[in-house]
Amino acid sequence: MEDYDAGVIEAKRRQQMIACLPKLFGMIHLIFDSMKRLVMTEQELMYKIIVNHPDRVDKEEVGEQQKLLQELVPGWISGKMSSIGDFLFCVNKTRSPKSIHARLAEAE
Repeated sequence: MEDYDAGVIEAKRRQQMIACLPKLFGMIHLIFDSMKRLVMTEQELMYKIIVNHPDRVDKEEVGEQQKLLQELVPGWISGKMSSIGDFLFCVNKTRSPKSIHARLAEAE
């Protein structure tokens, strides 16, 4: 019974996080677009999200949502380790923001 309850709670939490992804996508898209960059360190991106959107102060939750973005729209955002040990996020600006937003809305 406890396993079932934990599974239900985790599924609800995942759905809540997925519901926030369109807004997070918009934030990340705006950050990369305004800086005219395709690549950014995880630390820098996290800082920009939190500083520009103070309602997002839980770094762990933002990190989990970034992983969900990578899972749900892998052709738009991806991550990799740099040669100096920083984790880098890379976005594909050729993908249509409208189609990505629609895909995230469908995932809800």
